[in-house]
Amino acid sequence: MRRFGLLLLNEFRLTRTALVVNLIAVIQPTLMYLLMAVIMVVPTFDMYVTRSEGGNVDQLVAAMEAVGSPIGPDYILPIVVDQVETGRRQMIEVTEENGKPTAVQRYSYIDSNLVKNLRNRLTAALLILWDQQLGPRAVTILQHPWLPEDISYTVYFGMAMIPLAAYLAAAMIGGYLMAQEFEHGTVLEYQLCPTHHLLLLAAKVTRLLLTGLVAALILYLALGLVTGVWASAILPVFLSLLPLALIAACIGLLAGLLTRSSLPSFLAALASAFAFWLLGSGFGLAAGFSRVFERVSRAIPNTPVIEMMFPYFYFGRQVAAHPTAARVQLVIYCLVLAVLVVIVYRQRVLRMQR
Repeated sequence: MRRFGLLLLNEFRLTRTALVVNLIAVIQPTLMYLLMAVIMVVPTFDMYVTRSEGGNVDQLVAAMEAVGSPIGPDYILPIVVDQVETGRRQMIEVTEENGKPTAVQRYSYIDSNLVKNLRNRLTAALLILWDQQLGPRAVTILQHPWLPEDISYTVYFGMAMIPLAAYLAAAMIGGYLMAQEFEHGTVLEYQLCPTHHLLLLAAKVTRLLLTGLVAALILYLALGLVTGVWASAILPVFLSLLPLALIAACIGLLAGLLTRSSLPSFLAALASAFAFWLLGSGFGLAAGFSRVFERVSRAIPNTPVIEMMFPYFYFGRQVAAHPTAARVQLVIYCLVLAVLVVIVYRQRVLRMQR
């Protein structure tokens, strides 16, 4: 164990040889999340309402206040102003045309997605008014919330980025440092070490696992500070990340061993990290998309990890259809990639020495 500890310590000391790469790999996902959290659309929209002569806004404002989720924040915050004000991103003017109240919605300097959201909220308020006028003929909608309270999408987005943080740090640093050993010739120095190459690889993988978990922890803390939502149990969350971090470490080491060049290994780790994140339930649970996408997503290691993490952020709600099968899938990925790393290391390093 003492020899393993010295090898592990040496792996951490190698951080100084690629300090910028290490910082990018560890911090980038957190910075990306903080940036996205600032620009994400929130459920409640400020909607300015004014009246013209004869226009009555009271009923419309009451209907706006009724629009929203039964377990979450309101979707509309109506703000009544005395007159139409230019420069507002959205303004509703209530008038009367041919004896009928009419709402005219004007927009200013906003994108099409925001127009859609604002238009849909006004439509929802008008549907409430229409439903009230139908009396006994109105359609009654019974809502049965799945969760005790609504949780913003910012929480899911951050939770889904935690596996990305663990993967990116382990894969990028592993690939880059492995490639540097070939570029600087230090890969031959390890052969002088009086220990088995499996112990060398174990030290490298352990270092990458710990680094990946540190990157995930930094993002987890940012998520909690931004949203105020923390996992109900932190240990199971990070235990769920271990197989993904191991997969990432193996992929990074394979990239470094096969390319023997820093830039290609760096790009390979970066591309695989974001591909796995985008296809692996990064923007929403796989079951919420098309059947083809869900099948592809099931093959990506990110998806089972996110599904295992989900209950600890969403009131214990289980979303994994077959949790045991998902764990077995991750174990198989880890074993296969670990064997590949050993085989490729022997071919690229040990045979090179001979």
